[in-house]
Formats: sequence, C-alpha cells, structure tokens
Amino acid sequence: MALNTVAAGRAWLYSHNIGRGGAAGMGFSAPIGVAPAKDGILYVANRGSDTNPNQRISKITMDHQFISEFGSAGAAYAMTDQASMAEPGKFVWITGVALDQDENVYVTDEWLNRVTVFDKDGNLLKTLGERGDGQGQLDGPSGLAFDADDNLWIVNSLNGRVQKFTKDGVYLGGFGSKGNGPGELDMPWGIAIDQQGDIYVADWNNHRVQKFSPAGALLLAVGHPAPGPGALKHPTGVAVDGDGDVYVMDWMNERVMIYDRNAKPLTYLRGDAVEVSPWGQMSLSANPDMQKRRRQVYDLEEQQRAFRMPVACAFDQQTNRLIVCDTQRNRLQIYEKDTNYQDPQYNL
Repeated sequence: MALNTVAAGRAWLYSHNIGRGGAAGMGFSAPIGVAPAKDGILYVANRGSDTNPNQRISKITMDHQFISEFGSAGAAYAMTDQASMAEPGKFVWITGVALDQDENVYVTDEWLNRVTVFDKDGNLLKTLGERGDGQGQLDGPSGLAFDADDNLWIVNSLNGRVQKFTKDGVYLGGFGSKGNGPGELDMPWGIAIDQQGDIYVADWNNHRVQKFSPAGALLLAVGHPAPGPGALKHPTGVAVDGDGDVYVMDWMNERVMIYDRNAKPLTYLRGDAVEVSPWGQMSLSANPDMQKRRRQVYDLEEQQRAFRMPVACAFDQQTNRLIVCDTQRNRLQIYEKDTNYQDPQYNL
C-alpha cells in the first residue's frame, strides 16, 4: 500500500515514526501532546495510565535522539495525599503541552486545574491557575496554544470555555459556553491558532471543530457526526498549517481528517508506520520471544501501520511536517507535506 496520501494538489508523504512503550528514557507512555521547537526538537507529553502513571515530558529530536525528560507523577496519583498532589512539578492527568516564544514549556493538568511551566531544559519555573468556574479560573484545562503575541489560550473542558492569558497567567478574556448550538462547546479538548490569529477548538462531544475569531465570533464549523465525507467522532486534537489546511484528530475513528481552509474535506490519514522505529528495534533485539510473537501475526504490517486512538497532532512550520501522537501505540508518526507533488511517470 502507498505511503503517499494525495489530494487537491498536495501530498502527505510518510517519513518515519519515533517511539515504543516505556516508563522512562527512550520510550513513551500514552503520548497525548507534542510541541515542536527549533532545530528539530520535540517536547512530548506522556499521560500514562491508571496502572502506569508515567506522567512526564520527553525532550527528543525528530531523528530519534533522546535528550532528557522532566516532571513526574505525584505521590497523590492514587488520590490519597492532597499535599503531595499539589507539589510543583508533579502531575496527575496531563492534557496538553505548548511552547512560548522563549521555548518555555507549558503543561496543563486537568485534575490539578493548573499549568506547570518549565524552561526548555526542564527546570521548573512556576505554576499558574486556580480551580473554579469564574473568569480566569480553570475547570478541567485541556488544550493550550500561544498566539503571535505570545498570549496563552487555554481550553476549559468541563465548562466549555476558551480563555486568554498573558504568559504569566494574567487573565485577558475569553469566550464560549456549554451546549451544542453554534458557537457552544461540549467537552472541548484541543486548540490551534492559525497565522491570522483565528482559533480552532476540537469540540469533542459535539463531533466537530469550530473556528472562532480572537474576539470569540464563530467563523465556521468543520465536521459532523452523521456518516459521510468529513464526519468526525469525538475529535480530540487540531492543528493548522501555513496553507490553512486543518488537521483533526478523529479519535474514535482512529484517523486524521484533513480539511481545507473552507472546511471542505480533502482526505484522511490512517497511519503508515510499516517499519519498526529504532527505539522499537532495540526492544526486539533484546527480546527473542517478542520477535517470535510478531512472526505469528498474519496481518502484522497492517496492524503496525495503523493509528490506535490518536489524541493530538502538531504541524511544524519550519520543516513542513505533521507530527501525530499515535497515543495507544506509544509513538509519533511523522508526515512531510508537499504542495507541489507530481505523480510519478509510469511510461519510463
């Protein structure tokens, strides 16, 4: 099967995948967010699970190099020690990661209702936010993104609000309310901001992505719950590239839907990781039984290539690459966008 997905004069060319399951180091534990930095560096937010609370941020390069990790699951992951739960630098339920213009790392925690801020080397700088339903308070914070003025936008999943702050946490405004009508939000999750400053929000329980002006005016909606082209089922993440193409993590359909700037569905990605990553190959080389088990899977290539419950994505404008958090497979899948793609000649 082809590793190129072509539509409307552009192509998404599968490049490679990074990752394997792991509690630390060269491994991910349910990667739920990714933020690209300069020089091919990626910050990956690991959410972990109920049985493996490996809450941390992995700092890696796009060519498989592990650099460092920081943050950890608090002693209160079992919800027994309230003092430990609030300890700075600890997480209970990571929901997103974003970088400011200085490449400081901002991480949301929906259980603690706060944002933890590290410098690019993982040193703890501060925490922001307080729990509540009022202006400037956080109620299940999930997606976060910075605009061109380095202001921080945070999605409040539980009360359907999108709020704007300075990078130091000063409340500047917001919009949104809970519901299923135009402009209303029900359990929103991911957020992205395009080059014009318009805001895209993954409206999880309404099976759509809504686009707003910075003032909160509804501009358009992407997706719908009914069967057919462009349908979505509980979208979680969203990204926008420099051409205005919109990438939506269609979580329950286990794919990435791609729309143009006018909400026209273009195509979708199902996953193309036909190879084992270098990190994964290390595990196979160390475990002969794992190799034998893989040989017993009759449709191994198809299972290996596909996304499994992907949650988030990011578009790296510097390299023109789409980075997909293939969450349940503990890896990233990376695609290069080609806006001048030409089909190969078949008469050579």
